[in-house]
Amino acid sequence: MNRIVKIFNYQFYVKELLVVFFTYLLMENIFSWMVMPVSVIVLMYEKLLSIAIFGFVLYNFRNLKRNEQIYIGLMTFMLVRLVFDSMINYGSVFQQLTMFSVLFPICYVIYIKAVCRSLDLDLLEFLAKFYLVLYVAFMVVYGRGFSFSLEQVTMDDYGPFSGDSRIIHARSIFMMILPLLWYLHQFLKQGKMKYLGIFIFCFVVILIHQHRSVWASALFSLGVYLLMSIRNNLLGMSKLVRTVIGAIILLALTVFVVSQVFPGFLDFMGERFSEILDPAREDGTGKFRDDQRRTYFPMVLERPFFGWTFEGFEMKNPLVDWWPEKSGQHFHEGYMEMLFYHGFFGLILKYFYLVYLGFKAFSKRLSQESIILIAFSLAGLLFSFSYVLPFVFWGHVGLCLYYLERVPEAESEEPGEAEEVEFEELHPRHQVNRRRIKDYELSNHN
Repeated sequence: MNRIVKIFNYQFYVKELLVVFFTYLLMENIFSWMVMPVSVIVLMYEKLLSIAIFGFVLYNFRNLKRNEQIYIGLMTFMLVRLVFDSMINYGSVFQQLTMFSVLFPICYVIYIKAVCRSLDLDLLEFLAKFYLVLYVAFMVVYGRGFSFSLEQVTMDDYGPFSGDSRIIHARSIFMMILPLLWYLHQFLKQGKMKYLGIFIFCFVVILIHQHRSVWASALFSLGVYLLMSIRNNLLGMSKLVRTVIGAIILLALTVFVVSQVFPGFLDFMGERFSEILDPAREDGTGKFRDDQRRTYFPMVLERPFFGWTFEGFEMKNPLVDWWPEKSGQHFHEGYMEMLFYHGFFGLILKYFYLVYLGFKAFSKRLSQESIILIAFSLAGLLFSFSYVLPFVFWGHVGLCLYYLERVPEAESEEPGEAEEVEFEELHPRHQVNRRRIKDYELSNHN
């Protein structure tokens, strides 16, 4: 198990690689589909893994930090309440496992944070490269039908696909914001054109797949990243001005060329973008989300604290009739899903760390990794108005919290954080990770 495996210039021990592969990377929908191209198998794997991870976190409860213990304790309280509810009203231990899946991101944030801490991982650059290679590989295998027509595609198993000619679902294209931010940062820091080229590639990928929720999230994350970089002196105003002027010139040239080669393309993209500003218009796809909000929110107010729980699966869907009975309400929006099933208590618990990262965004003592991941994570607050965030997103939130934790204790502001114990007493640093950190620091110094 001490064998070293090198991937994307990152060195893993076999143990580290197995943990990252099976409990982190396979949570990405398009990657798990490449490995197991059957939705039933993928969903079963995610459910079994989520139970195993929750059990692992409980088993290692004493090794968690105080604020993590409180967080997991509150989730456990909700689960115990659901077990009693299920046994009393339905005669089973847990009537709907999906109720656990909706809560699982609460645990997954802590799990990834704790694993990265114990294994001393530094995964951000690796993840940026992983998503680049994964996107290219997926489109090579499955992207033959891609077009701008938005033509619907009938499939036996939709898996991570969008169901139309965009091929990939918005929840996976959203993850391209991570390499977008990483390579923008590398370009601004080092000025190398190869990083600018990769940034433009990520930008084009996000643009051509036409998921307006991802467009809005990407623009938001870029704005947050630039503001935090300036505040933390990672980006001077003079460089920012030069970058903005360069971007405007490049964009103007691109618009001119596209307008000459494809005259109707800009009108088409402008029409697509306009729905962001008017998501509830009658002919738009956002209308269904608006209908869900207007239909379900009055029901939320009937049970505001803990939601409808298992009863939400028993009731008939008030909007459509094409989903099987007792399969849930199939929410598009992450906030409404939590409010309906778990009430305001569940909503606050699930999104607590995103709100916390929003406060940390105003700090002046953030590392470059923290800035990139905070900008990405906060984009999830916006994306949740359109879709339920995937499990892997919450893993990235856990990674962000881990990077914040790596700041020297005197600079740490995490609430409820227990006094630091010398890391080597609990988790001996691997020599390979020492080399990684040393090489990384030297490259930044140079």
